[in-house]
Amino acid sequence: MQFPPYVHSVIPSADPASWPIQPQGINECGCTAPANALNMLVGRPRFDKDEFVRQAGLFFQRQLGGSPSPITGWLIKRQGFGTHFGSLRKTNAEAVLRDLVDRRVPTVIELGSNKWGPFEVFGQHSVVLVGYSDPYTDASGQRREEYYFVDAQYPAVGGEFGLHTNDADHDGDGVPESYPGNRTIPRDLFLRDYPTGIYFPVFPTQAEHDAWYREHIRPEAGVPLLGGLIAGTLTGTMDIWHAT
Repeated sequence: MQFPPYVHSVIPSADPASWPIQPQGINECGCTAPANALNMLVGRPRFDKDEFVRQAGLFFQRQLGGSPSPITGWLIKRQGFGTHFGSLRKTNAEAVLRDLVDRRVPTVIELGSNKWGPFEVFGQHSVVLVGYSDPYTDASGQRREEYYFVDAQYPAVGGEFGLHTNDADHDGDGVPESYPGNRTIPRDLFLRDYPTGIYFPVFPTQAEHDAWYREHIRPEAGVPLLGGLIAGTLTGTMDIWHAT
């Protein structure tokens, strides 16, 4: 089972057995997204979102919206994998995210945003970026360009969850094509709903992550002490894409 030729995916196969993903409970996206990303990376259902909720401890508060952004990175590193709490708000986010997909690196990102004083901090919902498309034209003549996600609450918490929600017949042959993950967002809508640029690329080890970071990313220069504290706890480090 394969995806259409214009699709780029962190997992090349459309076989559901290759996608060990799980749905979330109420406000559990900050724990479920990293569990799903890690399971896709290792290729089996090794990590459980309920265990991640337990590990988050007091940092998970269901009635207050779940867990803060830094906990996502902490959970990933606690399992022995590599990541960092970064933001692509001041750089070419698409170049970074597409590079990661092409390396088959699942990336937890945060859609939407919350305000803390003058700062736009923390997203409203964590999902895993698993693919993107080249521009293509469907059977109706509509031009499309898309990003693909594993969204653990899509279409709704407690609703029907699975890869089938991303199947669609775009070539007009009467048979739905498979697309990566369980949710598609058109490129323009995704970029509009990604104001914080928060991302957690999930690498097999911290050393592999750090090697990628050194080669392709430069942290924003001249960040004062207060800005560094804010970056570490609220916004993520401001990363600048450095093409090589």
